[in-house]
Amino acid sequence: MTAIARLEVIPIHEGSMSSDIARALETLDEHDVTYETTATDTIIEADSAKAVFAAVQAAHDAVEGDRVITELEVDDQRDRDQHIDDRVAAVETALGHNPRRRREQ
Repeated sequence: MTAIARLEVIPIHEGSMSSDIARALETLDEHDVTYETTATDTIIEADSAKAVFAAVQAAHDAVEGDRVITELEVDDQRDRDQHIDDRVAAVETALGHNPRRRREQ
């Protein structure tokens, strides 16, 4: 079984959130999870939802300040393994090309 989750940790304060988010991500390195950060969230893969929740709790707790919003969506596939790369590959196959496009600037 595998759990895949979408995580957002949002520190509420003036100025850049980058260092707070980096601190939250550093805590994920202390857990048995795979993760990938995008421009708006972080995708986490683990062997169980329990492992995801432990990693997310650590990430949430790592952000200092008076207010932090954490959003979490967990897909707990209990009857088979699922992997981040497999999901992206399935979309790529259906689309017929890499599911990423950069606009001209």
